[in-house]
Amino acid sequence: SLSTSALTALVLAAGVGACAPALRAVPVSAGSVPASSAIAARYLGVWALSDSANNLFNVRLSPDGRAISTWGAKTMPQPGNLPVGSGVPLRPGQLFEQGRWQVWGNGVRIDYADGWSDWLLVGPTGPQQYSWAPGSDRLTPPENHAKAVKLSGVEAEVVGVYRLTPTQPEKPPYTAALLSNGQAFNSIDAIPGGSWQLQNGDVVIDWLSDWRTVIVGAGNLAGPLTVQHWAPGTNRQGNPSAVRSGE
Repeated sequence: SLSTSALTALVLAAGVGACAPALRAVPVSAGSVPASSAIAARYLGVWALSDSANNLFNVRLSPDGRAISTWGAKTMPQPGNLPVGSGVPLRPGQLFEQGRWQVWGNGVRIDYADGWSDWLLVGPTGPQQYSWAPGSDRLTPPENHAKAVKLSGVEAEVVGVYRLTPTQPEKPPYTAALLSNGQAFNSIDAIPGGSWQLQNGDVVIDWLSDWRTVIVGAGNLAGPLTVQHWAPGTNRQGNPSAVRSGE
């Protein structure tokens, strides 16, 4: 997955204190670094949050102030409501959103490029999330309030946004988003959903299109990746249909 070292290629895949000023979304750049403090260090990493419709999404907070949210469920076409082959692939922008984060009060606030803001705060009942819609005053009640969960271990490494090279040489690289509940989404298939799991140290993704994608080596996702693809109907125990690259 796209860690801090890989964010220059594609950024891999949260902000109310009584005296805090309202902030607006800012362009993502690699320059500024959030305050180096115990507060900032507490929130670095990957979080599981939920939107106002109770859809899960993940957000990764990197030490350089970058943030990327990973999602896809709320924009995925529903197979039961579509004739076969009539789905529309998701755009990369429907799978992730970039932003920046900073210390805000005794928590951290993420401002996304689409105008949304999330505030993460560890309170007496544990980590909490507060979210504001684009254009709303950040000192007014939030649009959404939910429990926040910080991920750890291999799961935190795997969750995020990938750019993968498909089997078909005429097609450009596509985006894949892996969520912490095991869901997967992509920008190449007409029905773009699927599920992922860890098998023998690899990330195995089974898509609804009947393609299988394997990202080799879940413990080393910061650099170039080896990606294996099995076409629909092929023997999953046999050789892959193609071996490609990813990041």
